[in-house]
Amino acid sequence: MTELSSWQKQLCELGHYLGERGLAWGTSGNISLRVDEERFLISASGAWLGTLTPEQTALCYLHEEGFAGARPSVETPMHRAIYRTRPDAQVVVHVSPPYSTLVACSSLEVPTDLNIENIFYLGSIARVPYIQPGTQQLADAVAEAVREHETIILSNHGVITFHRSIPDVLMRVESFEMSCRIIVMARMADIPLNHLSAELVEALRSAGGYRPV
Repeated sequence: MTELSSWQKQLCELGHYLGERGLAWGTSGNISLRVDEERFLISASGAWLGTLTPEQTALCYLHEEGFAGARPSVETPMHRAIYRTRPDAQVVVHVSPPYSTLVACSSLEVPTDLNIENIFYLGSIARVPYIQPGTQQLADAVAEAVREHETIILSNHGVITFHRSIPDVLMRVESFEMSCRIIVMARMADIPLNHLSAELVEALRSAGGYRPV
C-alpha cells in the first residue's frame, strides 16, 4: 500500500463512520486529512461520505490552487484556511447532523460546562453568520474564528471542527451533536439544565482530562 493509499483509506473509514452514526447524510459534509506541510486530502465534490471511496478523494495544496484526483469539495477553501491558520490541525470535519444543524439554524448557544465529555472534548465554540458555502468569504471567516476556537457553528449550515487525530475529531463531532441534542430536548421538555461551576470546570481541565487542540 502506498502512502497516498493509506491516507485515502483513513479518509474513507472516517467518512463511513460518520455515515453509519448518522452524522453525515446524502452529499452533505466534507472531510479532510493533512498529508504533509504542503498538501491535504479531501473528499470529492458530490461524494456521499458514508460510501466514500479512494476514487472520490482529491489531493490539494495548502498554498496554491490545483489538485490531483477527483474534483475536490466546494468547501476546499474552508479546509485550506483551517490548515493554514492552525498548524496543529491534522483532521477537519464539516458535517450537518440533525441537532447540530437545528442549533445552527437558531440562536441557541452550546455551553461547554454540562458534562464530562462536553468539558473534555468539545473545545471552545464560535459562530459565524451565514455566508454562501464554497466562497472565499466563508473561508476567511472560519480562518479568523479558528484562531481561538476549535469548533465553529456555521449559521444555517452546520458545524466544522478539527483535531490532531481521527479518534479525537470524532469525539469532538459526537460531543457537539450530543450537546445540541441535550439542549433541544431539554427545551422541548422544559427541563432546566444544571451547569457545572466555572471553578469545577477549571479544576477538571487542569487535572489533565481536557484535551484541547
